Amino acid sequence: MVSRPALLLALACAAAACDHRARAASSDAGVSPTPASVVAAGVTCTRDPAFPVTLSVPEASAAAEIELTPGASGVRDLLVVSDSGRKGAALLWRLPSGPARPFTLPLDPTASDDVEGVAWVTAQAFGGGGALYTLTSSGAVRRFVPDGQGGLRRDQDAYAIAPPPRSCANLRDVNCGRNYEGLCLRPRSVSARCAGYAASKEASELDCLVFQGDRLVADTLWPPIHLGRGLVPAHALSDCAFGAASGPAGATLLVTTNVYG
Repeated sequence: MVSRPALLLALACAAAACDHRARAASSDAGVSPTPASVVAAGVTCTRDPAFPVTLSVPEASAAAEIELTPGASGVRDLLVVSDSGRKGAALLWRLPSGPARPFTLPLDPTASDDVEGVAWVTAQAFGGGGALYTLTSSGAVRRFVPDGQGGLRRDQDAYAIAPPPRSCANLRDVNCGRNYEGLCLRPRSVSARCAGYAASKEASELDCLVFQGDRLVADTLWPPIHLGRGLVPAHALSDCAFGAASGPAGATLLVTTNVYG
């Protein structure tokens, strides 16, 4: 069964308040939403008083909740990563109230350190522990798994999400080609044509992603979701996320824009 999520467009949404919203019908059938289909989403955001107002992360580019502590079900950290020039620098914040600790993703030199998207899912299709998938602007995917000591180890070196032009010919380049800015994945227990999407800032499109074994790749035969200028201004698409699988927004795909949105 193909899941058909609603698509929420958060236009120029600040962390403290999200009151400029729109919703469009979307699906994995490659049907792009149109401005005429957009209506008020009825979604508002309020600040969680338990969460810090700011976290000091230079060039912060992406974040995901992850589980690093063996045998401590439900103990989660917020991982916030920096992009190019920071060599995998990141920050871990123990949810819900801290503390914070510096962290470095163990990147390999096959691709750049311009990590723009991160997503946490189960490492295998049929259960098992979690894994962090990351995406660079050049279209390079890496995977990391818990190391049993409160950190992450890389268990998949960088590889192209698809052949050019979906990825850059040189994965060490930055802000090239489709210039990916975000990554979102469904829980692997959810059956859908697309396991998730890669957000292309250059094209204002969401590329359909699938798992081949445990490698995450673009489905080059499936058309991307195109977000025209009536929905997303040019060069403004910045990220995407699915609602929690067991929550009321489980079938909702959230798309965010940068300051140019």
